[in-house]
Amino acid sequence: MKYPILFLLALICFLGSCSNSENAKNIIGHWQGTQWLVENRPGNYNADSTSFKFDEKGNYTFTYKSNVEAGTYKVENNMLFTRPAGEKEMMVYIEKLSGDTLQFKMDRGGVSELLTLLRQRK
Repeated sequence: MKYPILFLLALICFLGSCSNSENAKNIIGHWQGTQWLVENRPGNYNADSTSFKFDEKGNYTFTYKSNVEAGTYKVENNMLFTRPAGEKEMMVYIEKLSGDTLQFKMDRGGVSELLTLLRQRK
């Protein structure tokens, strides 16, 4: 092959786009919090009171205790971008997304957080 570097770059781009569409498809559904770690230790957040709902039209709802946030979302590779109605876009890193587990890796002012959620079946 004459241009192995170009082939590898094309392959990487193709695989990245597959991951992007797979994550966007797999995130759709209702997710319930199970664990919220701060600096790898249990934090003061109540994971059980945390839930996300993502629909196929790009809308989401986030609930924490009695607070509800709704807006739009998009998934790009391993990043979730949310935009609450009338506010700025925010990004969290998708650490893990499987059939039943979703983990968000976040950074709040230099403090590492990991939120684990499980898919809720109807």
